[in-house]
Amino acid sequence: MSYCVNCGVELDDSVKSCALCSTPVINPNVSVSPEDAVDPFPARMVIPAGVRRRYAAFIASMVFLIPNIVCLVINLLLNFGYLWAIYLNATSAIIWLLFVFPFLLRKPKSYIIIPVDAIGVILYTAVFYSIQHGEGWLFKLAIPLILVVFTFVFSVVEWIKYKRRDWPILVTSILIQVSVLSFAIELLFRYYYSLRLLPVVSIIVFACCLALIAFFISVKSNKRLRAWLSRKFFI
Repeated sequence: MSYCVNCGVELDDSVKSCALCSTPVINPNVSVSPEDAVDPFPARMVIPAGVRRRYAAFIASMVFLIPNIVCLVINLLLNFGYLWAIYLNATSAIIWLLFVFPFLLRKPKSYIIIPVDAIGVILYTAVFYSIQHGEGWLFKLAIPLILVVFTFVFSVVEWIKYKRRDWPILVTSILIQVSVLSFAIELLFRYYYSLRLLPVVSIIVFACCLALIAFFISVKSNKRLRAWLSRKFFI
């Protein structure tokens, strides 16, 4: 280490001038030239990927928040007979929750994100239900339907995450879950509209899924067909 002849600050071997007073550094006793020495500080600031992701999510949050506050204030000051800003605020909130909120987390987890998204969608639906003075469809149809769909999404995500299976088995399991989901959705609609609890549309969906399941099972058992598909579609 050497010291600046002007201000006495300690200098690194790689610097060409003093960082404090900008005095040129000339030290003939240093064996390493400034061009070959390793710079003690990076040329540019490097931000970790996780920090960049959260920073971008923060900027996006401000982009969502500020216009919504402005619209709400304008709506309250200039009352046009109804609270139109609530539609914009609710829609912006659900978009932010679905697409921006996961990036604010240090380590996004499916068991945190998916339940929070489900609650957000339920609240979003409840806002429009209260505005339009709904007649029972929120608790009898909307909330059960949202819970069924998000349960399906959670099961698929967890299966893909923890069950590291071959892709034919993975696709087959997802098709089975799609069949179960279609039965659950149709039964909910039939119960709400007081129809016979005899599935019709879901049987068609199940038949299509069953045919696809048979195809993927044959792909798993036929090594030549599986190799051909892997080469063609890079799977």
